[in-house]
Amino acid sequence: MKWSLIVLLSLCSMSAQAHRGGKDANGGHVNNADGSYHCHPAGSCALPKDAAAEGSLDWPDDESDVDLITTVAGSWSTAKKWAKHVIYKGQDRTFYCGCTYRADINVGGVDVASCDYNKNGASKYRARATVLEQEHILPASLMPARQFACWNEGVANKCANGSRGCCERNDLKARAMLFDLHNLVPSVGQVNALRSDSRYGIIDGEDLKLACDFEWAGDIAEPPADKRGEVARIWLYMHQQHGVVLEGGELEMYMSWSLEDPPEAWEFERDERIKRKQGNGNPFVRMFSY
Repeated sequence: MKWSLIVLLSLCSMSAQAHRGGKDANGGHVNNADGSYHCHPAGSCALPKDAAAEGSLDWPDDESDVDLITTVAGSWSTAKKWAKHVIYKGQDRTFYCGCTYRADINVGGVDVASCDYNKNGASKYRARATVLEQEHILPASLMPARQFACWNEGVANKCANGSRGCCERNDLKARAMLFDLHNLVPSVGQVNALRSDSRYGIIDGEDLKLACDFEWAGDIAEPPADKRGEVARIWLYMHQQHGVVLEGGELEMYMSWSLEDPPEAWEFERDERIKRKQGNGNPFVRMFSY
């Protein structure tokens, strides 16, 4: 199975006043009109995809189902804004617990009473129980970008020390990975903090500390049964699109979760919205529509 190995940033027909003059080291610049990053001329920012996982999946196998990423946010704040106000517009429930929220408010925007959420079920991060956050289903610390020089050593004349922020500002490949809209979901801030950078799996027993069906223990987090398919399809996408390494048994687990919990109408709609904004759909979602 051959997959496209190119991440291509878009050429937007904006006036010279819409963006910063000149180009950065990646050959492009941020469009101040909408916060996107784009290149002149078109195609000059084409990047090879990390293909460490290429060929490891048996499905989907239709090459026509592969799209190019054509638009990347120019900053983390822009990526979060797109996720909240474009991708999840009109969908006002958090991912794991189903709490309703107001998208125009971050602190205090989550209504924990709407989902019978028990913020006192955990001793930490209670102040973030009503905070709306955009969570990486595949944590940033587990992405290949974590090993990039910009994260660990810095960039000459740009960042004296390496950091995630240094990568976001200076490495186009890292930015496409960290800001990928397929990987962002609205989350209760406390849940996001408690989950931290844990991988997913099944935890023995049933200990619903927060009242909603989200569990964590050690370095494992267990999503609700009706969210496991979505989690799986995002991890499979990140594995295939960005070369994220899956540990022993995870590939089989995610393929099983995806089949056991197929996409519902909203997941198809979300995928279409992301494709319109970012340029590419998730083939592990769309294979169910064939």
